[in-house]
Amino acid sequence: MSDAPDEATEAAAEAPPSLPVTGHPQIDAALGALELDDDVHTHHDRLSAVLDVVQQALNPSSQPPLPRP
Repeated sequence: MSDAPDEATEAAAEAPPSLPVTGHPQIDAALGALELDDDVHTHHDRLSAVLDVVQQALNPSSQPPLPRP
């Protein structure tokens, strides 16, 4: 048996991860546009922008929830 990885394993390790598909076009677009580089100081703003899109997609109404009896 050889300890060397086969070609399929090497190709999988080198391939970039695929983008998730959520079924919400706005969320998918926001995740697809998200780029986190080496400057971690910008990560917060970029992640916050994506989370804002997620909140708007999942809670499209600007009205507060109705009170429960």
